Amino acid sequence: MSEHLRTILAVAVLTVVIWVWADLEQTGEGEALVPVEIKGPNATDYEFRNVTPEKLLVRFKGPKGEVESLNASADRACRFNLKEAELKGNPLVLPARDGFRHWNDRRIVVTEIRDARGAVFDGKVSAEANRLVTVEKVRVVVQVTGAVAPVATAQPATVTARVAESDLAKLPDAKRFALAPLEVDAIPENLQVEREVTLDRRLGGPEGVEASFTPPIVKVSARVESAVTTKALGRIPIFISAPPELLNRYRIVFQPNAERWVELEVQGPGPAVERLKPQDIRVQLVLTEDDKPNPGSWLPGKPVVLGLPPNVKLVKPLPTINFNLAEKEAEKPPTP
Repeated sequence: MSEHLRTILAVAVLTVVIWVWADLEQTGEGEALVPVEIKGPNATDYEFRNVTPEKLLVRFKGPKGEVESLNASADRACRFNLKEAELKGNPLVLPARDGFRHWNDRRIVVTEIRDARGAVFDGKVSAEANRLVTVEKVRVVVQVTGAVAPVATAQPATVTARVAESDLAKLPDAKRFALAPLEVDAIPENLQVEREVTLDRRLGGPEGVEASFTPPIVKVSARVESAVTTKALGRIPIFISAPPELLNRYRIVFQPNAERWVELEVQGPGPAVERLKPQDIRVQLVLTEDDKPNPGSWLPGKPVVLGLPPNVKLVKPLPTINFNLAEKEAEKPPTP
């Protein structure tokens, strides 16, 4: 390779390097809505609640290449990594700008901070720090819905809980249990249900305190009995179903003072009945081509109910609807 060619290549490489450097050093600006993240010295030792504000609208500037890189990274957050000594006071009050120190290595400077709505911000982030404690051998209580279960057990029968120390202090001993909710949709022939169930995320059930459990899933075994639930669906209107030919020829006349609706009450397996809504049901009086006018008496009609799930039945049979058919008057020809 000649000396002249080496010189040309060296100049080309140097030019590319200068272009890249110039692009990186060119000032860029950005704006982003970023979350506020707070962590303690050990992620499993603390939890932070009531973080206010939860998000910040931030304007920033720096080398153009770094700004573009930041916009594509997970670093777009107001992030606090607190030491034990910084967790003494409660609630915490943290200068928002301190949450952007991790941008210093990128040479990115925050120029303005506002709240998530773009309103003027006082520059402070507040939060409650809660030390988490471990509670061993928390009993598991199985809660069965949809069936009666004389016997229900969980394996393992006890789990380990992680809960805020302040919450635990307020919780009575009787409430220190983990809830395993078992919903039975169908009763098996052998009446035995075995299923893996995720524990409720609260110590003491739905009204208890937030917690995490190890293991989070237990195996539940229950000996169930069929549960029958009764539910009133209220007034349901009666619709007419008939062939077009019949409706074109006849008018349907109902007995005076006859009700055009029925009160429905159903009974069946708990889950199926609880899911049932009035709008799922349709009551129809079905007429056929065999129905003819009966001048001497009323025609008895028996409405039918459509939309009931299997094994769900009416508590009371539907009443008979008395009706009759009358010939429609022929349309008169237009007056010339």
